Amino acid sequence: MKRPERELLGQERRRIRGVKSPGKRNRIGAFGLWGRILTVVAPVSLTAVVLASFFTPMLAVEKITFVGNERIAVADLESALSGLYDRPMTTISDEEIAELLSGFSLIETFTSQAEPPHTLRVSIRERQPILILVRSGKNYLYDAAGVQIAATEEISKYPFLVFDGNPIESPRFSTAVKLLFSLPLETYSQVFSVEVSESLTSKLVLRKGNLTVFWGSTDEGLLKSKVLDSLLATGVKDALTIDVSSPNSPVVQYPN
Repeated sequence: MKRPERELLGQERRRIRGVKSPGKRNRIGAFGLWGRILTVVAPVSLTAVVLASFFTPMLAVEKITFVGNERIAVADLESALSGLYDRPMTTISDEEIAELLSGFSLIETFTSQAEPPHTLRVSIRERQPILILVRSGKNYLYDAAGVQIAATEEISKYPFLVFDGNPIESPRFSTAVKLLFSLPLETYSQVFSVEVSESLTSKLVLRKGNLTVFWGSTDEGLLKSKVLDSLLATGVKDALTIDVSSPNSPVVQYPN
């Protein structure tokens, strides 16, 4: 091939390489267009979904379930929360539920959980009784905070507290609670009554054998419990008086 022909061929090849493919330009343009469309449409769609969840029945409450309630009737709880039905779950707060349930003194705490699409789950922790107080001739269960739970005839299950003041404000009540919490479950079940003096020293009367136990202060409660259990395990006689106020030197007094 002659030199002028080679030069012409080379110029033509360079010209062809410099021309871009129309198809490639079209493809890039299409992707760019879709990207612009998504950039505009995506936020609008998200906003629409959020607004729909707030103002439409999309996530409206149709069913409320309760867990953990033993003494409180489901019908009473449903009645208290009836105003939440047909409301979007996103508009319901724990503060609002707490206000609606404030009339139930038996409820100590609660948690709520949305279970889409239409169920609201409310888990309740009821107050647990620890002792019995006699009020106006009736026996009432009280929890550790001094809140009255309910009237009861189960006097064999919980100990009596000999006390006629306001349990919520009284150090005597809190002292009795602290004492009872320090007892092993087996020993707790044996306690018939607790009495706390103005100086905050305590005395127990056990169910079996009418045994009286001078407990003293709430100090060294665990050690006192172990000493008392050891003495009871020896098979003590009825109507004994046991003093564990100094647990390292317990005293047992036999009846005359």
